[in-house]
Amino acid sequence: MAENNDKKKRKKSHVEEAVATEASEIAVATQAAAIDLDDTGDTVHTQVGTVPAPVPTVGTEAAGAPSAMTQSTQVRRILDDIATSRRKSRKSAHVHDRRLGSELVQLPEITDIDPADAVLSDPVIAPSKRLCWKCGEPVGRKSGRGKGPLNGICWNCGSRYSFVPGLKRGTIVADQYEIAGAIAHGGMGWIYLAVDHNVSDRPVVLKGLLNSSDSQAQAVAIAERQFLASVNDPGIVKIFNFVEWVTDDGRPVGYIVMEYVGGHTLKQLTTGDHDVPKLLPIEQAMAYMLEVLSAVGYLHSVGLVYNDVKPDNIMITSDEVKLIDMGAVSAINGTGHLYGTPGFQAPEIVQTGPQVVTDIYSIGRTLAVLTVDMPMSGGRYLDGLPDPSTTPLFEENPSFYFLLQRATSLDPSERFSTAEEMTTQVLNVLRETVALHTGVPRPSMSTVFTPQRSTFGTALLLAPVDGFFDPKDAAIHDPEDIARALPVPLVDPTDPAASVLTSAALSYPRQTLDTIRAARADGFKALINADRSPDDPSVDPLHPSVELDLAEARAHLELGNLDTALQLLREVAVHHGDSWKLHWYLGICSLLNAEPELAFERFHEVLEAMPGEVAPKLAVAGTAELIGYWLSAEEYTSNEQMAQVERWYEIARQNYHDLWLTDHGIVSAAFGLARMLLAEGRFDVAIEPLDEVPTTSRHYGTAQISAIVTLVHGR
Repeated sequence: MAENNDKKKRKKSHVEEAVATEASEIAVATQAAAIDLDDTGDTVHTQVGTVPAPVPTVGTEAAGAPSAMTQSTQVRRILDDIATSRRKSRKSAHVHDRRLGSELVQLPEITDIDPADAVLSDPVIAPSKRLCWKCGEPVGRKSGRGKGPLNGICWNCGSRYSFVPGLKRGTIVADQYEIAGAIAHGGMGWIYLAVDHNVSDRPVVLKGLLNSSDSQAQAVAIAERQFLASVNDPGIVKIFNFVEWVTDDGRPVGYIVMEYVGGHTLKQLTTGDHDVPKLLPIEQAMAYMLEVLSAVGYLHSVGLVYNDVKPDNIMITSDEVKLIDMGAVSAINGTGHLYGTPGFQAPEIVQTGPQVVTDIYSIGRTLAVLTVDMPMSGGRYLDGLPDPSTTPLFEENPSFYFLLQRATSLDPSERFSTAEEMTTQVLNVLRETVALHTGVPRPSMSTVFTPQRSTFGTALLLAPVDGFFDPKDAAIHDPEDIARALPVPLVDPTDPAASVLTSAALSYPRQTLDTIRAARADGFKALINADRSPDDPSVDPLHPSVELDLAEARAHLELGNLDTALQLLREVAVHHGDSWKLHWYLGICSLLNAEPELAFERFHEVLEAMPGEVAPKLAVAGTAELIGYWLSAEEYTSNEQMAQVERWYEIARQNYHDLWLTDHGIVSAAFGLARMLLAEGRFDVAIEPLDEVPTTSRHYGTAQISAIVTLVHGR
């Protein structure tokens, strides 16, 4: 269980390094990520991330400030202004008491940090954390390697560095923002809290934009980041402004001005005493990541990629979950310097540039790091996931493992294709997990499969009784019964033939084939949406719609034309490529052809791709039970075969169990679970799912009689 994993001691987590990647040149440069201010962990950190920060320089005090006012008095006035502003804008208590994940998960209480409490009284970087922002070498040390002043030039790469805040308390930037003090140190400099005197004295955060003394480079950087001001989503920190500050020696320093978010990062919430990582229960982690997926999905919808999803950049407040660092955001397919963090960044980004699926990878890696003891080397998390056979969390929550496995696949084509697709599966896995851990069913309607068309196996427990009176009436394990009962994939609404296929979904197979033949004779003009031109090179004139080809194969399957259906499915693979829907229909074809082992493989591939769906779990359970039953029914059964029977029955039992506890509407799972428990000789336990069959089900009577037969058999 996740709770047991929380108790394990782990190696001290090193600070991840953010990497700047030149996508067009396939060159990787290292950039230091967020740096703790001291080794004790007592200081308050707020929006620490990898937004490029300036070389801090000594600032000047606000013009016109009364000379008689002491610095302490001035600071207190500023902090009072911040506290007053906070009280004005406070809408609710500073305690996180919301339920997230479609109200499925109660999250722990989180107390917000008031701006006045966020300012560091003595901003000092621990010597062990003084690293060059560009090359990562030690600098600013008192002795040894990296010996040098707190402000200076890196001995290795020549880059300027500073570990002294460059803006004094009371400094006014751009005639608007009065600096209250430093609140954290980011990848390339200090991060400041300020009071915005032009907007109700609200607290804001100033982060350096670019570490450069080149005024032209600063201007270009500001221009390139202006688009961030148009980003508007409740799950993303709001960018207010871009300003410039000129130091005493005439160097321009650009800053991003953003809203103050006074919560705690997931990195902070999962770091215990002595920097020992603490794992989250998977329900909490998935609930948080659903909020992140919503925010990242918004960015994708406007053509942007976040590029640096990781626990450090996810802020949890009393009533919100926010992405707080926009420094790595870029356009989809963008080129130039792309920021990310090793261990979280998709490995192919150096070739492909930022893509939707590179964000999907980072989200999956973040979810894994929050919940699993991930292996590390050299201060970064290693690629891949721990072996599920040696990871209790994965053994107890296989759907969660499949979810992570797909999201973090090294093959981009195997990942979830959109944030919305991943959101659906995360939510479904969350429902299942909550149901299993609480014992309260959490059913939901699938968005990619129809409901179960009928039931299978409901009369198998009564077969001995029925056979006693008339052997012909005894139910048998029939693969066709399973195939006919399983749900059917829904038509993709974005498919060019979706409108016609959706309206014909309930047609008889021959009517479907007649419709397709007529459409083919007409060149598919009646089926293809008007916005898809026949001259479009992306449109195959003979196979313009994958859903159309799948519908034709399905119709032949229902008519029993297995050879024709199999040939059509092979053509789907050639013309449209691999997909989970293709594997689903290949599984149905194998099942109808009395090849349950091959069907199991196909259905299991669908389950790995869609781990939150009922349909593949039901198909895996049914085929596993069928394989085990046929093996056990052979005249001569060796010890090895019996071991195989037990293995297949265990697979079936686990999937039937998870299905039934999640949704009491899946009656086939109740009967299946009872059969698997009965096979283990657990008679008293076997009647429990039968007793739980709803009275409204047409199989209620059969369930009650089956329970009685089971009890009698147990005696």
